[in-house]
Amino acid sequence: MLTRVHHVGLVVRRLEDGLAFWQDTLGLRIVKQATVQDQGVRAALLPIGRSEIELLEPIDAAGGVAKFLARRGEGLHHVCFETPDVAAELAAARGAGLPLIDEAPRRGLAGMICFLHPKGTCGVLVEFATPPPGEHHDAVAGTGPFRDAATAAALFTSRLGLAPAAAEAAPGLTATAVTAGGVRLGFLSADLSASSPNATAVREALETGGEGLSGLVLEVPDIAAASRTLGTPPEGDVHLDAARCHGVPLTFRAAAR
Repeated sequence: MLTRVHHVGLVVRRLEDGLAFWQDTLGLRIVKQATVQDQGVRAALLPIGRSEIELLEPIDAAGGVAKFLARRGEGLHHVCFETPDVAAELAAARGAGLPLIDEAPRRGLAGMICFLHPKGTCGVLVEFATPPPGEHHDAVAGTGPFRDAATAAALFTSRLGLAPAAAEAAPGLTATAVTAGGVRLGFLSADLSASSPNATAVREALETGGEGLSGLVLEVPDIAAASRTLGTPPEGDVHLDAARCHGVPLTFRAAAR
């Protein structure tokens, strides 16, 4: 059973630069930092709400994270789901016919981990993790462009056992969502006949980057204070483009009361 989104992994060129934004500007704290030699990365975990942000700096030019950085630049890399039994979850994924990167669990920063291949999960690199006993940090929501949002959501509900959730779509788009431990993952696709700016933007994102993760939405208790801190117009949601956030478009939204 997948109990929550443990973290969202972000690739950065230098860990210190990533921490300067997520720790110094946004005020998150590091709970774990290490060099993971077999993955070829320096990594840090920073809790936020009911989930965490993992920053990954490649240190092995031949490693998968370094290749990702060379090919796509800084940005969203993977989503990790927590489970009490990573081996059982991996076996269930194998039984469901999902292609795997790892045939057996291995150690990672989040505990015992494994990865599914993104070609079986609509372009999303999925990690499962079982943290060490007693290690649990107590919202991040993600969205991404998909060729068919309904199909993507159905895969995550039927193959990974996540709960479906309501989602609102902008004009020209179809939106679906799933939840895991209070964190919502949204799936967006362009309506076939739509020519709106939103639909055009999604089609362009698919052409340039393919299906997968494309941004984060973070809830904050005081949206006005967030706007002042980040130097954005004090009206509605706060949006930061990828260039300001190491390749990750961010939206800050007032927490529901």
